[in-house]
Amino acid sequence: MAENAFLYDGSLCIACRSCQVACKQWNYLPGEKTKFFAKAGGYQNPSDLSPNTWTIIKFYEVMKSDKVEWLFRRFHCFHCTDAACITVCPVEPVKAMTRHPRFGTVFVNQDLCIGCGACADNCPYGVPHVDPKLEKSRKCTACYDRVANGLIPACATTCPTRAIKYGTMDEILAIVTTRTKELKARGFSPVLYGKTQLKGLHSMLLLPEKLENYPDLPPNPTLPKDLGALPEPIRALPSFSLAAASLGLAVAAIEKLRQRRNTLALQEEEVEQE
Repeated sequence: MAENAFLYDGSLCIACRSCQVACKQWNYLPGEKTKFFAKAGGYQNPSDLSPNTWTIIKFYEVMKSDKVEWLFRRFHCFHCTDAACITVCPVEPVKAMTRHPRFGTVFVNQDLCIGCGACADNCPYGVPHVDPKLEKSRKCTACYDRVANGLIPACATTCPTRAIKYGTMDEILAIVTTRTKELKARGFSPVLYGKTQLKGLHSMLLLPEKLENYPDLPPNPTLPKDLGALPEPIRALPSFSLAAASLGLAVAAIEKLRQRRNTLALQEEEVEQE
């Protein structure tokens, strides 16, 4: 079966954030206490993803001819083909951070996740977040449970302007081709983000403005430096070397988990003392 993908069309988005609400509702994610004007100069709320917020609309304030214009983009998991989160997940022999065999999207197997945070530490986009209470990494699942039953993800279902689309990779790229021509005819300079980054993203962005107007979106994301050239060489190692490398990741992950537990315990003690 062909792999699937999301497409977010920034020229259609009205920042209603119905996608945020639908994601919360479908995945039974609790509300969070947030702060209005979470980021200086913007209406973005909340300010970032979290263990209980898996998709947000980001706001960008741009000055044009002495006038303020707002640009938006959706931020959730990009479901990378070359996914650092899968590479560094120390759980063996079946990874807790894994790729859906039919749809190509990435999700966390909550039954296997040990909450070490290796995925959160190494994602170039800062997507996964560890819930300190559950000790589990959490992020967008691409609603694989809905898709497996013939439905589309909740965010795409609820979007009133159809700025969010979901389908096979071929269907999405065909939409991109048509939409790009339409936007250029209207005077826009659309940019497709996600076709080449990290060997292809399963969540692409069609942005109406130059990429430089979205300063926190890296043009050429790379795997973290501390991974070095791990993804390719590790696959070529003999089995005993591969086991050693996996053991090294596991030891580091367990140490991070221990540190997180100690930090949480200290925070709880401080609250009790107050």
